[in-house]
Amino acid sequence: MSVYAYQITADSGCDLSLEKCAERGVMPYKMPFTMDGKPMTDGMTEESFREFYDLMRAGGIARTSQINPGEFTEFWRPLAEAGTPVLHISLAAAISGSCDNARSAAAMLMEEYPGWTCRVVDSTNASAGFGLVVLRAADNRDKGLSLADNADELESMVHNTNSIFTTNDLTYLYRGGRVSKTAAAFGTALNIVPIMHLDYEGHLEVWQKVRGDKQCFKKVIKDVQELVVDAAGQTLIVSEADAPEKAREYGEALVRECGFRDVFYTHIGPIIGAHTGPGLISIFFVGKERA
Repeated sequence: MSVYAYQITADSGCDLSLEKCAERGVMPYKMPFTMDGKPMTDGMTEESFREFYDLMRAGGIARTSQINPGEFTEFWRPLAEAGTPVLHISLAAAISGSCDNARSAAAMLMEEYPGWTCRVVDSTNASAGFGLVVLRAADNRDKGLSLADNADELESMVHNTNSIFTTNDLTYLYRGGRVSKTAAAFGTALNIVPIMHLDYEGHLEVWQKVRGDKQCFKKVIKDVQELVVDAAGQTLIVSEADAPEKAREYGEALVRECGFRDVFYTHIGPIIGAHTGPGLISIFFVGKERA
């Protein structure tokens, strides 16, 4: 069923487009969500991405849900029947129950299909930080690493995948419980911009607070300079929640000031965007181990 010795799969919380997944030989699972109670699925396309944020800006309320074990079982069953081993990369277990559900489904299917292998790796990350791990898995596979060696290498580096997030709109962070109602109100009034990151396990935390976009811009660049390891040997990833011009400003400045080899731009899809809202900018790179 796969042209590769094993199939890499990932849920769409990795925020890689369908096109990018096809290009890199990754089989994505489109995660479910609701918009104002209406069931929807992550389309993983430019059109579906823009539509999602248009609905949010119009007042729509999005809710996400995890992938259950039965859904994973049906997703992987054709691969199990074909005898194609699977390396699955998951959205951080600290963020979603999908990772544990994937492990349960893998165990059930491996019992049902003796000799078949499915290894689940917790990316401990979200959005394109998770996507960075998926792309690394594809690189490792293309270099000839076995499934087991690939999974081991990924697990040795996931905590070095650094993520920095920032946004001007505190409304969605308040709704998601990241900041209090009072903090959101005062922060908006005083032009406070939060800088967030993911901790060792993958929980999203408000890391620092600065006043205004200019100070935020300078602080993010300084933080990346302090955290990155071998910038010249890697591609910086910048994701945006319907804020492409701002993403370009960050990407160009970070390549110039930190010396990244190049930059890859992508979108923050509905699975993460439902909790952070439009306007978020995210920066991902390999650096010092997260605390």
